[in-house]
Amino acid sequence: MTKNIVWALWTLTGTAAMLIAGASPARAEEKVIARVPFDFVVGSVKMPAGRYVVTEGDDPALVSIANENRHDFTFVLTIANSDDDHVSQPELVFEQFGGQRFLSRIVTGESEGREIPLKAGLMAEKVDRVAAVSFR
Repeated sequence: MTKNIVWALWTLTGTAAMLIAGASPARAEEKVIARVPFDFVVGSVKMPAGRYVVTEGDDPALVSIANENRHDFTFVLTIANSDDDHVSQPELVFEQFGGQRFLSRIVTGESEGREIPLKAGLMAEKVDRVAAVSFR
């Protein structure tokens, strides 16, 4: 009987260890909602002015940007924000070059943010900020 109890404990311990090792860490989905009053470019996709939902899923490097009507939609690869500016509210940051605005940074919360790398030829003449709302 003692062997059965020991065997059951080892089996239970092994099963628990496998479940813990196989579990992926849960991460809340980050969302930012903003009304963008002008046309803009994300990566190579031109988006019209409107209300947008920006969502960061399990992989923070991949961000989806969708118009409220879901007609205009794209994914963009991002990198961790290297800017030391601490922002108190969510925002979308646009850089302007040659009359066209490019989405360059997404801030989902306090001191959190993702950058969208822009080509060297698209350096900013002006930076526009759009206030947004963050949901967790």
